[in-house]
Amino acid sequence: MTALRIPIDIPNAPTSLVVERGAASRLGEVLAREGVPVAARAVVVAVDAAIRATHGALAEQAIMAAGGRVTVVALEADEREKSMRAVERVWAAALAGGAGRGALVVALGGGLVGDLAGFAAATYLRGVDLVQVPTTLLAMVDASIGGKTGVNLELPGGGLGKNLAGAFWQPKVTIADADTLSTLPMRELRAGLAECAKHAAISGEDAFAALERDAAALAAGGAAALDRLIPASAAIKARIVSRDPFERGERAHLNLGHTFGHAIETIPELGLLHGEAVAIGMVAACSCASAAGRLDAAVADRVTALLCALGLPTALPRPVSAAEVRRRMGFDKKVDASGGARGLRLVLPRAIGAVELVSDATDAAVAAGLAAIGAVE
Repeated sequence: MTALRIPIDIPNAPTSLVVERGAASRLGEVLAREGVPVAARAVVVAVDAAIRATHGALAEQAIMAAGGRVTVVALEADEREKSMRAVERVWAAALAGGAGRGALVVALGGGLVGDLAGFAAATYLRGVDLVQVPTTLLAMVDASIGGKTGVNLELPGGGLGKNLAGAFWQPKVTIADADTLSTLPMRELRAGLAECAKHAAISGEDAFAALERDAAALAAGGAAALDRLIPASAAIKARIVSRDPFERGERAHLNLGHTFGHAIETIPELGLLHGEAVAIGMVAACSCASAAGRLDAAVADRVTALLCALGLPTALPRPVSAAEVRRRMGFDKKVDASGGARGLRLVLPRAIGAVELVSDATDAAVAAGLAAIGAVE
């Protein structure tokens, strides 16, 4: 596959996403080509422990072959481990490897590893270079793009708050190699499709209809369909974050489904992956918007049908308390100080290709969204 380069024009920190099959196994060469040389450089590879012996070993060898001095730290891709303790492990590995201000941190794995390693890079010696090498679909099209990094925090009263501590730190380049998806469990591949559905719903009819046409092939992991989807979906996010790098306006639209989704994702007995929680959260957001008279019910049904076609859940796997979901929603980063449903800042759809940030959702509308996904009063 020929390399496709998608520019991400962040003011004062321009970067790009390179989509290229086989790039991870030639990582040192590819980075040098992209203006990030590794020769004689301290390189800290923060890798998902699950791929340490496969993609991690190949990337490590490729960096060493290009002259990099490699130190590897394996991280557990577990939300409970997404903490400052894990960031400290990356810092410790950097120190042990003699990494100075000219060092490079390479994040190799899914979005969780990218967030952790990115935050470590942003804060080690007040900031060193970062490269993202996402190995999950979700990370390729969403999590690795835009410079958000962070860790979870324990919530008062129990549970985890998603990404409540972090920083914006742009990678020098992001390398998306679809060959790494060959070892990804089908459930995790499909979870990444939720963010693609979100991007399509935000972008408009062309992107949404293309996803509908390819839904069956994507749900089965079809390589040709993935090669079409990855650059198309990633480009949607790239355009939005280029226009609003620090989420002061339009970038908030990318949180469609996330206020509901983050709350249910952190309920451990549900056992949901991030993308699965986002898919269920999109259904809740559509139902909330429909109950508030902001969205035609037929559009909500169309979104749900697409998620089903992509092999994603559209309801909770077991009933949970709506009050507990609301409590967790109350700690979301997008909540303002007024509290209650009216303190929530929800991203709700108005049509395919049109979403809005809403701060005046009624309790009844939020309740309708929770009821649609199976939360019980």
